[in-house]
Amino acid sequence: MIDPTTEIRRNPDVVFRSLEEEQGGVLLHLQSGAYHGLNDFGCLVWRLLEQERTFQSLADAVRAEAEDVPDSADEELSAFVEQLRERDLLVTSG
Repeated sequence: MIDPTTEIRRNPDVVFRSLEEEQGGVLLHLQSGAYHGLNDFGCLVWRLLEQERTFQSLADAVRAEAEDVPDSADEELSAFVEQLRERDLLVTSG
């Protein structure tokens, strides 16, 4: 699991496009040309990362905005952030 103090920010080489309502969105990595689909939860996380945040701040914001947050939310969010980082869509430090 990601440390709560880890800072997370969007990779500036990635652009986002929202699709129709409840259809999620898509990320385009400008350097690689790879597209990555996001569901509505992924779009929420991307929006919340408009500014750099710590993982704890991001997790708190997700709990505040999402409905029916499961007990495993922090672990699931950590795994999701790791997947985005591994695809060079997010940058982490700390």
